[in-house]
Amino acid sequence: MRVKQRWSEVTIVTPEGHLASDLLVEAGRIAGLVPRSTVVSDDWEAIDGKGAVLFPGMIDLLQHGFGEHLYNDTETGAVAANSLALLRHGVTGFLPSISCLPPASMEGVLARLAAQCDEAKGARALGVHSEGPCFGSPGAHNPENIVAPSANLAERMLSATAGRLKAVTVAPEREGAEDFIRVLKRAGVSIHLGHSLARPEHVPRYVSWGLDAVTHMYNVMPTYPPVGMGMHVVSLTDALLSEPTLALGLVCDGIHVDPQLVRLLAQLPEDRVFLETDAMKYAGTPGKTFEFYPGYVVTSAPGKAVRDTKGGLCGSSLAPDEAMRNYLAFSGKDLVRAAHATSLVPARVLGLENEIGSLERGKRADFAVLDPTTLSVKATCVGGEVLYGSV
Repeated sequence: MRVKQRWSEVTIVTPEGHLASDLLVEAGRIAGLVPRSTVVSDDWEAIDGKGAVLFPGMIDLLQHGFGEHLYNDTETGAVAANSLALLRHGVTGFLPSISCLPPASMEGVLARLAAQCDEAKGARALGVHSEGPCFGSPGAHNPENIVAPSANLAERMLSATAGRLKAVTVAPEREGAEDFIRVLKRAGVSIHLGHSLARPEHVPRYVSWGLDAVTHMYNVMPTYPPVGMGMHVVSLTDALLSEPTLALGLVCDGIHVDPQLVRLLAQLPEDRVFLETDAMKYAGTPGKTFEFYPGYVVTSAPGKAVRDTKGGLCGSSLAPDEAMRNYLAFSGKDLVRAAHATSLVPARVLGLENEIGSLERGKRADFAVLDPTTLSVKATCVGGEVLYGSV
């Protein structure tokens, strides 16, 4: 790879709009977005984008598996393999995630998964997301593995991951959650509400403890029947919508969340919604049946989510680029708004928006090259290097 590149004949998706400009990349970072008439020296490698769209690299904050790997299993090379597989879907950053695991094995799994993040050679493994184990409602997780939050548990999780724990999903109504959250926040971990039975009126207090985001909005969240005269009773999701600082994670397969609700969420300010796949083992493949935890058998199938033997949902079979195209179709929004949801908002949730998440001067040159008609991924660049496909 040449140290200096000039990408021309492209449309660049920025946080503000679509630019018919050239993208300059130097030493793995974006050196500028310049008019096509700009003259540069001869030592810049000219790359003809042939009309392609440059889209900021997608960032998936909740992914339990992909391809042949389930991260709970911490198979040797799992993160490294998926960091390469995700490139074909325009992904440049992700959080391999665990579910509620047996207390005796959780710290060991966290430690092994965190260590594997250093092995990623494709999309950046940005750290680990622990979805659980402090839940109010198990959903598809093993209820036997749910435990109470505490400061001690938070310290043990941080120690096991050696600084690589980046997000934790917790039900904040659980006794001990305030101390649990306080310890994690002090270490820079992003706190996501999820699998919660929280009362709507208590949400502002939980937000004041440091909640950053919501895990899979609308999923595993209680609603209430109307009261006298048919009056609507405020639900947990209503309360979360009303909190302007919360980023709402969305599994955008048209199954976990009805497309009409996706359209509703898209009316919120651009910093409120982000796409996360909640992908499982065999996502991105023709799909198979597997055991998520002992005795709990599920089946992955493209376009049909992941379901157990009773038809219940257990994560998705989504790839992030599919989620992006679904978001466009369901929401009626454009690529600029989609880029906020796939890239900039996830980066902001992790506190990394000054480094990644958008195509702006000074940031890492992480982007997908999209076909302008189909929006399929033609190539993916990480740090300015084309690691998948060709232009």
